Amino acid sequence: MLTEVLLGILLLVLLLAFVNKKPANLPPGEWGLPIIGKLPTSEVALGEQVDKLKRKYGNIVSWRMGSRIFIFLCDYKTIKAAFAKPEFSDRPDFFSFDCFNEFTKTGVINTNGLLWQNNRRFTLRHLRDLGMGKTRLEEAIQHEAVCLVEDFARHTGRPGPLPWSINVAVVNVIWQMVASIRYDVDDAEVQEFNKLVNSSIEDFQGSVIWFDLMPWLIPIVPHFIRKWMHIPQMIDKADMLLEKMMEQIKEHQASLDSENPRDFIDAYLLEMKAQKDDPQSTMSITDLKNLLGDLFVAGSETTASTIRWAIYYLAKYPEIQAKVHKEIDSVVPRDVLPSIQQKSSMPYLEAVTLEVHRVVSLIRLGIFHYSSRDTEFEGYTIPKGAVLSPHQEGCHTDPAFWEKPYEFYPEHFLDDQGKVLTKKEGFLPFCLGRRQCLGESLARMELFVFLSALLQNFSFSAPKGKVMSVEKDPRLHLVNMPKAVDVVITKRK
Repeated sequence: MLTEVLLGILLLVLLLAFVNKKPANLPPGEWGLPIIGKLPTSEVALGEQVDKLKRKYGNIVSWRMGSRIFIFLCDYKTIKAAFAKPEFSDRPDFFSFDCFNEFTKTGVINTNGLLWQNNRRFTLRHLRDLGMGKTRLEEAIQHEAVCLVEDFARHTGRPGPLPWSINVAVVNVIWQMVASIRYDVDDAEVQEFNKLVNSSIEDFQGSVIWFDLMPWLIPIVPHFIRKWMHIPQMIDKADMLLEKMMEQIKEHQASLDSENPRDFIDAYLLEMKAQKDDPQSTMSITDLKNLLGDLFVAGSETTASTIRWAIYYLAKYPEIQAKVHKEIDSVVPRDVLPSIQQKSSMPYLEAVTLEVHRVVSLIRLGIFHYSSRDTEFEGYTIPKGAVLSPHQEGCHTDPAFWEKPYEFYPEHFLDDQGKVLTKKEGFLPFCLGRRQCLGESLARMELFVFLSALLQNFSFSAPKGKVMSVEKDPRLHLVNMPKAVDVVITKRK
């Protein structure tokens, strides 16, 4: 009996030693215990914990959380070099990612290989054809800006949270591009849709993270614990979003005119029909549905949150807001809405917008990448299966690139002649490389048109006797969504 017990103990020790074996030539960092590694603390933002490790280990830090090896890239040049490599272009097999596309690995955010390449190429081409980054789209965006100004006028003179019309304006632009529809600001359906997207992003940063860090838990965790973790609710919300996409696809299938494609859905359906006999085709209705879902999840709340952050910062710094007002008034008559053609004449507003991107760092640690094979990089071996994270927040506070890294200072993006520095080292709000954000040019258009329209017509301030809060929520480790705080909206005379 004693022999069997000792043998069992020996086998357990050997198993733990095997499981805990550290890959050769791994970047320096934290390894931790067998099975669980070293887990992050919830009291401090993950980015701050990575900053501490950077000071200890350097610009490339390894950290085993659960059974996952994370490689944090903490320097702009390192991130740029890493994400130029095809081996670091995949997405990790995270349960939280899979929840958003019915565990099908379709769409564009959570796919790899040929499907991702095809979807990215198709999406970029057709969004550009539909006007992304061009003046032809501006008419639709300006119409949303008019509606936005009208709604803000209904909320003037009293403290309150910023109106949901911000989200409606942004999501309407996407709806018009993909499905040729738009909603009125008071439409209950679009309000619920926006809140569904917003809460889904919050859920994405919740307890589901334990399934990402320790995927071996997924098949063994009982339903009542999953319920406590809000996993069923998270999946239900994702399914509700995708059901909305499917409704539009069915309507487009019923009314499709091959001679007159109206929007992104039509373009995809026609291309899928053209490829129906091609064995190499990756197109399907399921893929289209999840591709549409990706466009809304990635492109709506992110832009709406950036607008909210911009208003908060301008309310906190009235002297900067006054300079923006003065610039807009010097370029555009009060009764004429600013247009994208006037963007070059408003360098200070553009610098303010870029500085908001920097200080907020909306995607704090970037969107995770994945090493598809063992890869030599910067003198280390990045093992297959490692999760790579670009520490964008750290880059945006690096004193090597920023004169006042912890202050709101729009002059970071202006040269000596007052011209905008759009391509500045150390700045990566839309990330870099092969996975760079698809909707960057659309987001830049929306931010300029919406912010210039709002600032032309309103001023923003903290409630009397209060200081405007621009604090970040340390519980939101990945997406820096703004807290709901009261703002006073005042109509400009």
